[in-house]
Amino acid sequence: MQSLVTVRTCANYDASAVSAVLRTVVDDLGGMHRWIKPGDRVLLKPNLLKSAAPSEAVVTHPAVVEAVAALVLDCSARPFVGDSPPLGNLPRILAKSGYDPFMKRMGIQAVPFTRKRVVEFSDGRLFRRIDLAAEAFEFDAVISLPKLKTHCQMLLTLAVKNLFGTVIGTDKASWHMRSGRDADTFATALVQIYEKIHPRLSVIDGILAMEGNGPNSGQPRQLGIVAASEDAIALDSVVCRLVGFPVDALRTCVIGEQLGVGTADPDRIEVAGDGLQGLPPVKFKPPKSMTVAWNMSRLNPIRRFMENHMVIRPAIDAAACKVCGTCESHCPPHAITQVAGAMTIDRRKCISCFCCHELCSHDAIRIQQPALGRLLGYMTR
Repeated sequence: MQSLVTVRTCANYDASAVSAVLRTVVDDLGGMHRWIKPGDRVLLKPNLLKSAAPSEAVVTHPAVVEAVAALVLDCSARPFVGDSPPLGNLPRILAKSGYDPFMKRMGIQAVPFTRKRVVEFSDGRLFRRIDLAAEAFEFDAVISLPKLKTHCQMLLTLAVKNLFGTVIGTDKASWHMRSGRDADTFATALVQIYEKIHPRLSVIDGILAMEGNGPNSGQPRQLGIVAASEDAIALDSVVCRLVGFPVDALRTCVIGEQLGVGTADPDRIEVAGDGLQGLPPVKFKPPKSMTVAWNMSRLNPIRRFMENHMVIRPAIDAAACKVCGTCESHCPPHAITQVAGAMTIDRRKCISCFCCHELCSHDAIRIQQPALGRLLGYMTR
């Protein structure tokens, strides 16, 4: 059975243009009435990493969320907006990220994720229990609304990764610690979370995307697309290829296919709408942190050498650092401490999860590569 993904072009965030494109995208898949019934309570889950202006490409643009909310209201259903940002208060982030005007106008309530619910899995899954936000299970339907961004740990943060927001903010660091440097372990957790939340629909905001050292400190890049599917694995697979990365580099796609949760194989995905016609893969600038170290978890001596001499790692820019303590308080292995009025990283403890880079609001965490890694990279160009 094939999965259907639709890709449509949209040049900017003009409200009428976004509304028209979102309606077309949803109609490509059969119309919102396929998933939403009158009276349904519908959770809209955007990417709300932190307070950020829409022009920074850090959060899902409010125009996209507004357009989807309007389609839900057209079904005589009631939309809500929920998330659990790793930093900050959800209502404050919504206000500073431009959500308040349309939410007040449309009567949409914010739903901070604060209560935990233990979710259990069958014997065939790596993780038998995961604590997720209880609020995410209190709705008739969930619609995932991710932002198209690169990600220093997982290459891209798309539809599957977006649901990591259903992990309560204070628990996110522990998952990075449990996964360590093994991308497949973390990818498996993300796929299992997607499996349980099971959004009816995923819509990716790729009008203004982010490349480079995302998901917080990359560069905005105009891409001009909106993509959607019922199958988030297939959706991520198509978008991954569109921005010029091999699908097997996006480990959530690989694990999702292996677990039978979705389809990543291009031969079993039908691309509708504008599809990939006229939209040749455009090489996104990858995050500097994507190195072969992720795949060296069982080769300990080799991995240790690579970590010391080749692997890209976080470094603190003392000139930019405000010594606010955010990196220290959110470092999963507690590798960052304040010494003599400056933040320092203990290389023996650092697991290169890049949480510090993701959460720093002052762009003070740099991505640094040792000299040997730079030399080998130069030699293999």
